[in-house]
Amino acid sequence: MKQKAFFLDRDGTLNVDYNYVHTKEEWAWCDGALEALRIIQDQGFKIVVVTNQSGIARARYTEEDVIQLHKWVDEQLSEEGLSVDAWHMAPHHPEYDPKPHTWPSEDRKPDTGMFDKAAENLGLRFNGSFMAGDKISDLQPAIKLGMKPIFIRSRHEPKQDKAWLKKHSIRPYDTLLDAVKELL
Repeated sequence: MKQKAFFLDRDGTLNVDYNYVHTKEEWAWCDGALEALRIIQDQGFKIVVVTNQSGIARARYTEEDVIQLHKWVDEQLSEEGLSVDAWHMAPHHPEYDPKPHTWPSEDRKPDTGMFDKAAENLGLRFNGSFMAGDKISDLQPAIKLGMKPIFIRSRHEPKQDKAWLKKHSIRPYDTLLDAVKELL
């Protein structure tokens, strides 16, 4: 039987988005993120982080830098009795990753490649699953795949299409924790 999942954007949802976060020194948890992860985990959801990392295509940092950061985050989570079941990143950016692309372009949100791979690898179902993010491009895959989208306010909120959010009946939450407390 396939399991339900809680897909999460990284920057602006789990950690404060300081632009191109790729070292542990730059990492700062968003308010309530650890408590939200505990609730999600306790409710039996698989936790999957799906993150666009265009800084790699822009040559600001490497894939290995991001992998090492995620390993460090896993260590921090383990100390709290928490874990992420899978990390998926999309280094592709159409302006900085010329054709032929170095990385799969279908992985970059709003496409669904990272979600499809996670579902296949972990035996996940989209129905009954959630996707939380701070940009519409994070939530478009949720709509396409039949998941519940959750919009988290961040510094990107003023640039997001309010009409699109309203059309899909997506209300904003100040933090992931606020959303999780209400929805789970």
